Amino acid sequence: MIGRILVGLDGSKISKVAGEYGIYLSKKLKKPVVGIHIIDIRLLEGPFLSDIAGGLGFTVYGDLTAKIKEILDAKADAILDEFAVRCREEGGDCSIASAYGVVVDELINMADPEDILIVGKKGEHAGFAPLLLGSTAEAIARKAHCPVMVTPQEFREIKTILLAFDGREKSVHAAIYVNYLAKTLQTNVKVISVFKDKVENQPLAESYRERLKSILEVPFEFIDKYGLPEDILDEYITTNKDNIDLIVMGAFGESIVKELILGSTTNYIMSRSPVPVLLVK
Repeated sequence: MIGRILVGLDGSKISKVAGEYGIYLSKKLKKPVVGIHIIDIRLLEGPFLSDIAGGLGFTVYGDLTAKIKEILDAKADAILDEFAVRCREEGGDCSIASAYGVVVDELINMADPEDILIVGKKGEHAGFAPLLLGSTAEAIARKAHCPVMVTPQEFREIKTILLAFDGREKSVHAAIYVNYLAKTLQTNVKVISVFKDKVENQPLAESYRERLKSILEVPFEFIDKYGLPEDILDEYITTNKDNIDLIVMGAFGESIVKELILGSTTNYIMSRSPVPVLLVK
């Protein structure tokens, strides 16, 4: 079900946590992990260099391009070498890769549909990137053709998986993925479904339970809640954050128009969750 584990690395503390999850899953799933660093080509383009040159008192910045490229290459080598050393010390099946380009596009292009792509929730330039470029993690999760795992600030072993299930196609795909992970990692499984009305939607809740029994080949606890999905899921995850190690859900189930008007449950949970979130297409 999983081909390779690709990890986006930028040298930040959070991306190192993403690396830890990549190495951990490589060992547990017996799959190769690839540490990837993308040198953002926009750092070598005119406006950015013009600002730097002006700040340093240069009027011509042609020579500055080569110098900055040299610095960025050296940084990439250091980040990837550190990951490779740690991976081999811990027994992971490791390789590394780097490229020039737009970070989101390059990471997506490197991943095959059967891969899993792991990125930190906030990267090296988190202080200003959300204001200027939007969230790199969100853009990758939305555009990638493979499952995407968004990791928080700290690593911990995956012992309990929470599946958010709403009965739609991507949610079913997520359940199939959970079945594979739970059997391979030997984890506990909880499933949460959120409905509008407890009386009116009770038959639907029962149908979900039966559907899950036909998908999951491992024991699971079914939790039915009622209310707004964003609020209920957020409250449950926050309250039980010490007893959940991974959240798995379908990626961006609503239409683009509806997301623009009402927002996305997927994005809301991904941005707020204190534990890793795996988004399945």
